Amino acid sequence: MRKPGLRVGSIRGVPIFLTPGWALITAVLLVMFTPTVARVLGLELLPAALVAAGIPLLLALSVLAHELAHGLTAQRLGIPVREYVLSLWGGHTSFHDEIGRPGASALVAAVGPATNGVLAAAFAAGSSAVDSPAAALVLSAVAFTNVFVAVFNAIPALPMDGGRLLEALVWRLRGDRDLGTLVAARVGQGVAVAVGLAALYLGALRGTQNWFTLIWGLLIASMLWQGAAGAARVATARRATRDVDLMAWAVPVAVLDQNAPLTALRGVDGGTAVLLSGPDGRPVAWVQPTAVQAVPADAIATTPLSAVASGLPAEALLTTHTGSAAVGQLARAARAGARFVVLVGLDGRALGAVDVVDASRRLPR
Repeated sequence: MRKPGLRVGSIRGVPIFLTPGWALITAVLLVMFTPTVARVLGLELLPAALVAAGIPLLLALSVLAHELAHGLTAQRLGIPVREYVLSLWGGHTSFHDEIGRPGASALVAAVGPATNGVLAAAFAAGSSAVDSPAAALVLSAVAFTNVFVAVFNAIPALPMDGGRLLEALVWRLRGDRDLGTLVAARVGQGVAVAVGLAALYLGALRGTQNWFTLIWGLLIASMLWQGAAGAARVATARRATRDVDLMAWAVPVAVLDQNAPLTALRGVDGGTAVLLSGPDGRPVAWVQPTAVQAVPADAIATTPLSAVASGLPAEALLTTHTGSAAVGQLARAARAGARFVVLVGLDGRALGAVDVVDASRRLPR
């Protein structure tokens, strides 16, 4: 999968990435805070900029702590984490699979804003304890920003963490995760409109115009709208695929040893997908019919099946065959480059194979 940015390290095996957007927000914060630092501390521009640089640095650490709170809590609950990303709008934590329980989803969401609240208290205490006016100013600014992040993230609307809490509440009460997602997404769209209107009023419609407030307010409103609308689309798609059964689209499979010669194909019926097994007996590759046809007749007996096969990524083995969960696994397999997915039973036996392109055409729109 494409890397989201520059990898700067990892924690408990999970990579941490910085996107180019973080460099942009760092520059914006420097432009915002340097004049204030110069005025309050009576410094020249360059020393003020050096002091102000501490603010985006500590904010980056705060955002990372927020995301780590999500990820480490998820790992404690047995939920595998894929990556942490620090981006233009803060950060996000990606998981290999969706969190399948409302209580776990709520807990993972809640620890993010809670972490910012704790950090705000710690930075505020630090600003009162230090003797340096420069350090006190930086710590105070970061404490205030953490308060804002904690409160804003707690709003019960997607894509904020509070939206995940609202989603989990509806999910718990109604037993329908998709309904919870739709409710939180619609609230999120309402919040986006409110932020946009507030930006217009504060930035352009009052007596004193503030173009910086207008532009950034509209950008934030756009980000919120896109996040909420995206969540609504996902929920709608999940609802539409609840009745999907991949077994209905599967073709029979024959699992052969990867070291067997091409002559082993003579007993396989047409229309059957030929899979090759690894040492543990699980499918690791599929035989390409066009590659088989290209083998000269005098080489068939000596050519192993592995020579005319393409590998199957781990994501191509699907243990869930029905509903939106199966469609989600199908999408992950497609992103991993799988041409076929193999439907696997609980005993590890291959039950059938589904052409990824054909399945994508059949999915409800």
